This record gives sequence, C-alpha cells and structure tokens, in this order.
Amino acid sequence: MPDELAMDSKALIFATLADVYLTSGMVDEAISILKDGLSRNPNYTLGKIILGRAYYLKGDTEQALKILEEIYDQAKESESENLYLGHIYKKLGDYEKAISFYEATLKINPENKEAKQELELLKPKIKMEEVVATPIEPTKPVETITPEMVAVPKEEIPAQELPVEEFIKKMEPEPEIVVEEKKPEKTPEVVVRQEIPNRVEAEVKPEIQEPVVSKEQPAVEEIEVTPILPEIGLEPVAEEKVVEKPSPFDALNEPMQRLIDIKTVNGAFILSRDGLLIQSYYKGREDIEELCALIAGIFNDADNAFKFLKAGNLEKFIIEKSDETICVITAGESLLCIITKPEAKPGLVFVYARKIIEEIRKI
Repeated sequence: MPDELAMDSKALIFATLADVYLTSGMVDEAISILKDGLSRNPNYTLGKIILGRAYYLKGDTEQALKILEEIYDQAKESESENLYLGHIYKKLGDYEKAISFYEATLKINPENKEAKQELELLKPKIKMEEVVATPIEPTKPVETITPEMVAVPKEEIPAQELPVEEFIKKMEPEPEIVVEEKKPEKTPEVVVRQEIPNRVEAEVKPEIQEPVVSKEQPAVEEIEVTPILPEIGLEPVAEEKVVEKPSPFDALNEPMQRLIDIKTVNGAFILSRDGLLIQSYYKGREDIEELCALIAGIFNDADNAFKFLKAGNLEKFIIEKSDETICVITAGESLLCIITKPEAKPGLVFVYARKIIEEIRKI
C-alpha cells in the first residue's frame, strides 16, 4: 500500500495517516479517519481501497467485499485491490475466485510474496476438491441364478403321438410326495401348545421371549491414544531459549542522542521516500496523528524538492521558517529529517548527521 500511495500524486493526507494507523494495528482509528476523509472526497478511489482493507483486517468481510467490488472497475490495475479481494474470497471459501485475484495481483507485481504464498496453498486444495467431487460409478449387481430361474425340461413327448387320455393325464399336476423328516429322538415333538405341561411351558417360554429394546444410549467409541515415547538411545532435545534479537534501530540510539542533545535541535525523524514515518526521535511529541500531520506539512511545503529527491537529482535541502529550520538528507532508501531552531547552523547539523546516515544505510 505505501507504494500505491507514492504512485498516486494526488494522495491525500488522511489516506497516508490511515495507512500508518493500519500498520500500527489501530484499525478502528483508521476506519474513522477514512470515513471522515471520504465524506469530503467521495471519488478518491485509493482511500476506498484502504477502507476495504481496514474492514478486512477488522474481520468485517461482508463490508470489505462490498466496498472493494463497488470500485473494481476503477481499480482493476491496483495491486492492493486484487490482493485483498483474493484474501476475502479465500476466507469465504470460494477458492477459484481467490486464485483468479491472486493471479491478477501477480500480473501487476510478479514479486508480490503474499499472492505467491496463497497460490501455493490454494491450488492443491482445488485439486483435492476435484478428486472428492468425482462421482464413483456404482458397480452393477451380479445377477444371482435361483432354482426358479432354471427350467429343467421334462421328457418331451410329441403331443400327436400320445392318445388323448394319456395327454390329459400328462397335463394334470403330479401329486406332491411329502417326505417326513426324522427328528432326533432326544427332541420331544410338540404338536399342540395347549397340551404342553405348565412345567415344560415355563422352560420353553424364555427361548421365545420378544426382543427387549434397550433404551441405553449407544456407547461412545473410545479412541486409544498411544503416547509417543522417545526412542531408546536418543537423548531428549534441550529446549532452545528464545533470545530477543536487537532491533536494527538500536545502533542509531547513541548517535541520535548526541544529535538531539544539541540545544538548537528540536527533534528528528526517519521517513520513507513516500513520507511514511519509520522512526521518531522528536522530544515531547509522541502522538502519532500529530507527527503524521507535521510530516504531511513538511511534504506540502517542499513538494518539488521531494520530487527531485525521489528522482535521485537531489541529496539534501533546507526549509527555513520563521520559528524553525528543517533539514532533509537522503540516507539510502530513507530520509533523515532534522528540525532545528532558527539560530542553528545547517552546516553543523549536516556534519553531525553523517554518522547517523552511515548507520541508516547499513540498516
């Protein structure tokens, strides 16, 4: 987003300030500033993109999607617009749309790491869903041949060769031959239920009881978890202690302190070339909104000079005011801005700033 703010020559201060708030995690404050700014500048597309991004970071996916889709025709070439539409559709579970927006982001900026990572995660998911969605053809049931389906032909006798009486006899059904099965001698034959003695009935009755429907709840299947035991002969790995790495800006504390200790120096900033605050060393001013407003004022006062700085045609310049002097010096990809009292000598300030600039370039 800072790159898009830099490319927009009409970037308004409220959009820059809101972007700083979002970077600092102050989402509600950013939304408030954007709503107020867009009420006065309703056609400012970049401000709406930042507002959609803010609602996404807040978790209001529906509102974020509504804002970004409304301006998509005007912001098709915006890297941030396509990236956050991809994030939103991924969150909604529409992976195909998410992939299309991530691919659009990479067409605008092939080096966008977020879009690359999301595509690497989503494409395997789409393939898995296609495999799951493929219908499995049901197997045709094997026809079982029952005795009824097989007709065993009887001895064929031509009808014309038999007398009529014999033919009629052949048409009549043959009497069924009942074969009585011999039952084991030990099992008593029960013919009529009423003739069973009470004692026998009592003994037989339990065998023909109706099934009892259990009202008990089905037992929950227990899953046995086997603890992972260390292999024999392996020593336990000692936990590594997390050591906090020093910040790159720690190296600037000492030279910056020497600069700020000069009586004629009010404070200093490290800025991006787009005017976004990176680090503040201003005594007595800790309010981010106030600092961003101060930086915006400096950019407005020396708009042409900052354009030359970005183009690489200028290394440093001075803004002289009635109550203060502002010295701006390039330091690699960043800017060092020093604010002094009117009586300060800029040449002396630049000498003190050399050590600081060397440290900034290392970072």
